[in-house]
Amino acid sequence: MTSSNQSLRTRITSAVCVALEPLPSVLAAWEGGSAAFGAVDDYSDIDLNVLADDDVPLDVLYAVAEAALGAVSPITTSHVSPPGRYYKLKESDDFLLVDLIILRAGASAQALEVERHGVPRCLFDKGDWLRPRPLDEDALAARRDARRRELDAWFVVSQSFVRKAVLRGQEVEALASFWGYTLKPLVELLRMQYCPARWDFGMRYLDRDLPPAAYSQLRDLMFVRDLAGIEAHLPRASAWGAALLRDLDLPVRQRDAD
Repeated sequence: MTSSNQSLRTRITSAVCVALEPLPSVLAAWEGGSAAFGAVDDYSDIDLNVLADDDVPLDVLYAVAEAALGAVSPITTSHVSPPGRYYKLKESDDFLLVDLIILRAGASAQALEVERHGVPRCLFDKGDWLRPRPLDEDALAARRDARRRELDAWFVVSQSFVRKAVLRGQEVEALASFWGYTLKPLVELLRMQYCPARWDFGMRYLDRDLPPAAYSQLRDLMFVRDLAGIEAHLPRASAWGAALLRDLDLPVRQRDAD
């Protein structure tokens, strides 16, 4: 990482902490995202997470944080993206966005699940608020299994939407269908197989969460140039998804048999 980028990251983080830490309603703050996985580089944004009392108006805290950011460099763009807000500062490059999420204490447990979100980089902690939370594996497995059953019934059947768009010569519709009905659920199945704790993270972190061979195979399937490419890749992607469903279903059937 360049020294100028690191310096600005430090100034931004320090300014927000200096503004929020003295407030009695603010309990802790940490960096998540790339910092929680030890993967910060020149293209990383700043994932700031703040923990607050359950009854404090969050807009008040966001206003304090925004004033602190503006003192570092004028805010040129802000965007509300629940549960947080994004900020672009005048001094930052195109990649250095501030992703600020202020959480209520009663709703913070999932954000501190190390298996899903990495090890938080503590900025301050007024108590034992940032202790790692145990992953609710039963609840996670229930959601994952429900989605697996849904895909078991629908994935193979839904490939017809892709095929009919190809046969009709509809380039845009075929690509959208290939992405929505084939590739996105295929990624869900790959995650269930190789990274079940983050089965619902979509396309994020795939280079970390998938074995290199699976990542390369997925990459080759995703890049298509035209209808002929979709037509060529669709049978391979569909067969892979069907095979994953069979592999994922086997432990379930064995468990049910026991």
